[in-house]
Amino acid sequence: MTDLESHRYAVERILEDESLTADLTDDAAKTLLDWGVTRAKELGQEKKFADLRRAMKRISREAGKAAPEAQTEWVRALLAEIEAEITMEVKDGA
Repeated sequence: MTDLESHRYAVERILEDESLTADLTDDAAKTLLDWGVTRAKELGQEKKFADLRRAMKRISREAGKAAPEAQTEWVRALLAEIEAEITMEVKDGA
């Protein structure tokens, strides 16, 4: 499978997996899916893709507990935390 095929497959799996956004409003789901698709395109390993899906499910569960009108902001806040962690790992050379 080429890199392009691998990325396409990863993106399709994210977009087709309703469990990643089941607890979210449409706006919150779109925010999470947009982030996930962007991240999936950057990944090259199946293990990292599995980690991405787990992170998306965790965010969906956490943000899904919020009131519908607050879910998009919850998703954004949780994504910001993950991005900060990724930045720290990159800086630390992990």
